[in-house]
Amino acid sequence: MAKMEVLHLTATERGELESYLRKRNLPASVAQRMRIVLLLDERTSYRDIEEKLGCPPSTISRWKQRYEQDGVLGLATIHPGQPPQKLTPQLRARVLERTRQAPPDGSTHWSLRKMAAVMKVNKNLIARIWKEADLKPHRMERWRQRCLTAG
Repeated sequence: MAKMEVLHLTATERGELESYLRKRNLPASVAQRMRIVLLLDERTSYRDIEEKLGCPPSTISRWKQRYEQDGVLGLATIHPGQPPQKLTPQLRARVLERTRQAPPDGSTHWSLRKMAAVMKVNKNLIARIWKEADLKPHRMERWRQRCLTAG
């Protein structure tokens, strides 16, 4: 027997989902989630939804639960990512101080990625600090002059 879980939508909720589906810039993944919810409201079985949309029962169940919890916003995919790194005076001072020291791997100069790994920050932040300080560690003579005059 096919699994049958009914979702009861109001006319307003159904209209909202249908209007979103008419938009051309709606991501396909979100559109499929909305179709799942609409089919559940029409009392379509999981097996029929699986055949029609090509998604497994676990996916149907997941988006049904998320819609019940958070409504339309629950169907959106949110990737919070990593919080932005702030360039503070303390971080700038630490990077500049570390730049005056030799790299731990015995190489002749620092690279952005090497410094970023040691300082545990994004390489773009290191590039910004070096640019503001007019440091170019890959140009050895100038780098040594800067380190000697700054220290």
